[in-house]
Amino acid sequence: MQSTELLYDLVDIPSTSTHEHDISLFVEEMLRDLGMEIMRSGNNLIGKLGREGPVLALCGHLDTVPPFFPPRIQGRKLYGRGAADDKGGLAAVINAVANTDQERLCGTLLTAFVVDEELRSRGAQEVLPQLHADFGIVCEPTNLKIVNGHKGRIVFRIQSVGKRAHASKPELGKNAIVEMAKLVLRLEKIPLIQHPELGHETMTVSTIAAGDAVNIVPDLCSIDVDYRYVPPNDASSVLAMLRANLPEARIEFADDPKNFTRPFYLPAHKIITWLSESINRSGLEPQTVTMDAGTDASRFNEVGIPTVVFGPGGIAQAHTSDEWIALREVERASVVFQDLIKRVLTTQR
Repeated sequence: MQSTELLYDLVDIPSTSTHEHDISLFVEEMLRDLGMEIMRSGNNLIGKLGREGPVLALCGHLDTVPPFFPPRIQGRKLYGRGAADDKGGLAAVINAVANTDQERLCGTLLTAFVVDEELRSRGAQEVLPQLHADFGIVCEPTNLKIVNGHKGRIVFRIQSVGKRAHASKPELGKNAIVEMAKLVLRLEKIPLIQHPELGHETMTVSTIAAGDAVNIVPDLCSIDVDYRYVPPNDASSVLAMLRANLPEARIEFADDPKNFTRPFYLPAHKIITWLSESINRSGLEPQTVTMDAGTDASRFNEVGIPTVVFGPGGIAQAHTSDEWIALREVERASVVFQDLIKRVLTTQR
């Protein structure tokens, strides 16, 4: 099995969030052909090889952001939606499974390919109660660096309230858009905390909605705010802080807080040591870093599975209009995973 051909096939299947059925069927058939036992939960897939010893979970997500655009190879890059996020990682893991000497397994390999990571992480929430592993790796585009921590993410909805009036008599009303403009300026002046490893918190006003017609003074304006937070903050403390700074505004979570990404930081663990050794054996210098973007790794760590993030491709290419991945990185990631499985889960370790 060639990782390039597999990646092309994966990217060629549209799988934007909530539309993962076709790709889950494709991946399930492939994993069964490789000898894995498969447990399906909706369109989530848990594959299993082996039965004893330590349990390593390799995880990734099946969904992509919209819009879909098909794959094409140009030089040593593959372009297409999901090429970097996260189908390059999926291809690397599946190819590593295909090259695993199953007769030598004295541990258990789990693969968890989940849905909805780009929206609410429903897939990870659904499979984690059924996933019992000693350590894990979540595949995301990290340019083959080990990510041992990232910030949490919350989305807030902030509303300003005005008074409706005819636009020819604006003095009879109160323009909610103008009030919101004042609130946004105050938002930008709120001091944000810093974590020694995860860095500064960030706050981004990302959407705005107001008004019913151009000849009406709007009485309501709403913005959504993307907030990347770090410990010791949590969702509740950030909400309290925003309400204290903007007492006249209506501020609520834009979704159930359980669907937001939590921060995590894993300062040291044997999975980091083993993965570093496998990266080194592939010819690269191991690097351990933190990142700003959220992943399902925080959920794995929350339930007691020490987990880091690692995979081919770069976050700078993810979600872009010309998303791409270097094929060499996919191949190298597969070599790293093969070596890790061999050394941690087989009699050759």
